[in-house]
Order: sequence, then C-alpha cells, then structure tokens
Amino acid sequence: MSFYDRKGVDSWSQGIVPHFITCNAFIGKVYARVLKGWLEDVHRSSKPGLHNTMKLDPTKPLYIVELGTGAGKFSFFMLKALWEMADVLPFPVEKIVYVMTDFTESNFNFWKTHPVLHEWVKKGALEFAIFDAVNDDVIKLHNSGKVLGGDNPTDNPICVVANYLFDTLCHDIFQVDKGVLKEGLISVGSSRAKEDDILDPDIIKNFSNLYQYNDIDRNYYAGGKDAMDGEHLGRILEWYRDYFERNDPDDIGASILFPIGAMRALRHLSNMGGGRMVVISGDKGNNNVQQFRGLLDPHIAVHGSFSLMVNYHAIGAYFTSRGGFALHNPQEEASLKVSCFVLPGEQIDKGVEVEEGDLMGEGMERIDRERERDFPNLKHAFKDWAENFGPNDFFVMQKSMKEDAVNPSLKSVVALLKLCDWDPDVFYKFRDVILNQVCQANAKLRNDLCRGIPRVWDNYYQLDKEKDVAFEIGRFFYGIRDFGKALRYYTISSETIGEHHVTFHNMGLCFYSLNMTSDAVEHFQKSIKMNAKYVKAQNWLEKVQKEIDTKNNTTKEIEVEAVMTVASEEATEGTTDMGTV
Repeated sequence: MSFYDRKGVDSWSQGIVPHFITCNAFIGKVYARVLKGWLEDVHRSSKPGLHNTMKLDPTKPLYIVELGTGAGKFSFFMLKALWEMADVLPFPVEKIVYVMTDFTESNFNFWKTHPVLHEWVKKGALEFAIFDAVNDDVIKLHNSGKVLGGDNPTDNPICVVANYLFDTLCHDIFQVDKGVLKEGLISVGSSRAKEDDILDPDIIKNFSNLYQYNDIDRNYYAGGKDAMDGEHLGRILEWYRDYFERNDPDDIGASILFPIGAMRALRHLSNMGGGRMVVISGDKGNNNVQQFRGLLDPHIAVHGSFSLMVNYHAIGAYFTSRGGFALHNPQEEASLKVSCFVLPGEQIDKGVEVEEGDLMGEGMERIDRERERDFPNLKHAFKDWAENFGPNDFFVMQKSMKEDAVNPSLKSVVALLKLCDWDPDVFYKFRDVILNQVCQANAKLRNDLCRGIPRVWDNYYQLDKEKDVAFEIGRFFYGIRDFGKALRYYTISSETIGEHHVTFHNMGLCFYSLNMTSDAVEHFQKSIKMNAKYVKAQNWLEKVQKEIDTKNNTTKEIEVEAVMTVASEEATEGTTDMGTV
C-alpha cells in the first residue's frame, strides 16, 4: 500500500501499473449493462423469489461504491454509461449516486480537481470518500457529509464495483495435504544485507520469501476480527479439505489462496446495505478449483507494487454460505476474470437455512444455480456481456490487432472503434492507421469516421499528458480538409494538454487553408516563439508573408492605375466642358 500512497495517480498516468484492461469505454458499458439486469430483476416485485428481499425504493439513493478507484477513469465510463441508459433503466438515474473510494489522499485530491468529474458532482451523481476497504466499516461522503454504514444501513441495497483491488489485499495461504488442512506462514526478507528505508516501494524488487506450513482445523477463523464470519469461513475451508481429500487419487494435494482481505471488505459493505448487496468484480484470478492442485508456494507478481491471484471460487462460496450466489465467467485463459455476487438479504446468515452437508462437493454449485433463477435478467446480462464476449476478450482483440496485424485495414479499425464505443485509448493506438488511410477511403467509410470521431472526445478522461487525443483528432479533421473542426480540436489540445509549437504550426496551416492569412501568420509566429529552430513554421511564415506582401503590392498597383484613369477621364471631361463654354 505504501507504493500507491507515494505514487498516487502517477501509478496509472505514467503506466507503472497497467490499467487499460479495466479502464476503457467497453468495460464501463459491460458493468452498466450487468447492473441494469439486476435492477430489472429487483424491479419485478410482483413475482415471488429472492429478488423480493432486494426491493428498491425509487425515492431513496442507490449507492454504487467503487473500491480502489485509483485515477477514476473506470468510474467515469460506468457512470456515463448508466446515464446514457436513463430511458431504459427501471430506476431513476438521478437517484443513483456513484461513490469513488480509495485509501490514499493523493487520489482523492486528484478527483476533486478533475474537470470532467466536476460536472457529475454538480448533478449530485458523484461522491468521493477516503475509505480503507479492509479496516473501515463506514464511508463518509465528501460532498454531502452523509455517512454510509454504522447504525443506519442504506435504504436500498448497496452496489459494489472492485477492479484489480482484491489481488492487492491481504490473503491467507492454505494447503490440503492428504486430507489435512494446513496454514501457510511467510517470512519476508530482503536479498540485501540492509535496507535504508523499509517503506520504500522499490524494496519489493529485493524480496526473499520463506514459507512453512502447519496443521490447522476448520475453526481457524472462529475468533478475532473474523468471528462474525467464522462459521462461513469454516465452511469454505472444510469444503476445500473435503473436496481435495475425495478428489485427489494421486495425492498431489492442493494449494489455496484465501482472499480474506476481500471477504472482510465485503462483510463491511454488506452491513452498510443491511445485508443486501450486489458486487461486480474484475481481477486476475481463478474460479476453477482444478487450478489449485499441487503443493506449491503462491506466485507473487511484481509490477511496482505486488499482487496475488484472486480466488473467486472462495468469494463465491462465501456468498453462497451467506444465502447468496455467484456468477462466474468459466473462461480460464484470461488476464481479467469478471464475477458477479449477490446477497439478497433477510435470510442472510440464517442459513436460508441450508445444511452444511448440502454445500459440500457439487452441492454449492447446485444451490447457486437454484438461486440465480430468481435473477434471470442479471444472469442473461452477465452471460451476454461478461461471458460470451467480455472485457478480457475485447482486450485480447484490440491487442492482437495492434501487435499481430502488419497493416490493419481502416474498415477493421472502424469496426473495433464502434465495438468499444469509440474509446479514446483505442483511437490513439490506431491513429496512424486512420491518418494514413482516410484520404484514400471511400466516402461512406469516411462519413462513418466523421460521425464517430466526436464520440472519442466525448469519452475522453484526461490522465496521461503524453497522449494528446485532441491533437490527434485535429490531425484527422485536417487530413480530410475540415479545417474548421481541426482548429477546434487543436484549440482544445492547447487548453487541456498545454501549448506546443507544433500545435500552433498546425493551427497556422488551418487558418491559411481558410484564407485567414493574418491569423495564419500570428500562429506561425507563436510556433517560432516557442521553438525558434522549428523550420516548418519558419518556411510557412516566410511563404505566407510573401503572399501577403505580393497581394498588398498588387492591390496598390491596381489602386494607382484606377486613380490615374479617373484623373485622366476627369481632365478630358474638363477640357470638353471648357470648349463648350
């Protein structure tokens, strides 16, 4: 956590922590559509089923709490997608309050000053909070001052979003060895003899870990801070012990990462919602228990900070034990696994009442399938948007198209942009393909681009100043000779990213093409003032200045000739008059 506290938003803006896979317009729409499916189910209050315990009050706020928000880019995309579906949501969108949370003050301060987020705050649709998901049990909203949790649960169920968070929270390690449950203990050291600053994030590169495993029983969590969930956590541990004892003919055992930090956070959040909660989470992880076979130490991934694989199966089992259910994407080859979890309420922690034996083996999955029948819209939305072609599939597609296709066609790039709702990062990745091929494209394809490109800017969330999206949009419109629109986006580039000599030069070209030569001269001069060695601007300034001078000289000659002609005519007329007189 020291890493994120020290680096703040730079963790994402400088690319130290990869984030595109969970911060694009496509995944924002996916989560919004999955949530819409849940809203449709709990709106069907006239039909019997578990969804009745999650009935919504449309006069009260519905809070969507994002854990580990980071830079806020995903928040922007999901909130935007929800508002764009306002006409078809079975709940008033103006009553939805999206709550961005993180434990670092630096991220919190970044959100407060972000111009795009300010618009949502003014609508009352967005709140900020500093919140430690594992240790805090209330959320104090920054703008309204309201407190979620404590003695006053929310009027409506609470919705939770968590992307690439659970993998960074605390985990416990267990093994099942010949039917015996064991806990893993880790000793963390450094490969160096001495570390000057034990809180330095870079110390992670020197980690040297030792593990040992000791016998335990299912009551491991019966006391201490996890006592409230002791029964449920014990059930899960017993499930793993029982399953691998009965399904381990080769005695290879099993190694299980147990996301206890995620479960603690979810306990706190479910309390805020009065035991009613829906969670959508994406992370690197597993939900197939076959992946746990073998007695192995856990793999720790290092990427600025460090993270572990999330055991989504265990989180799902936690919800099932508490009376809820889980929806998992069964795809195994995936950098991002998306799962959805539901706690319907009322019967929670009263067992629904399910005997422990019913949960063992395949029983847990059977119970999940029975409960999800009461949420058909959620089930189908999850299957369509998170399973059949989900965020990981989109990530793989755009990555392969960028890295594996030698020369992708403009038509294929347009199709990809439409798929991701004209995501700015995707546009930026393929900007050269667009600029190189648009001039040769047929009128229909060019028109499709012209209709879609403004959406790129509409979806823009400023984070990385190295990616000047407005400038590239300006280049596009200049390339198709729409100089007015090109000027507009070059101006936006100067206002949002900062002034640059190339931008002023390009603006000069636009003004020149619009026959606004004095403005062209002004912007070429601005370019040279910023970079006296920029030859292109110097050449164009000289060219335009000569044209202006030539035009002025030609105008003067015409004026002189006209004056002389008039004077000659007047003299002739005067002579005639005098003769007549």
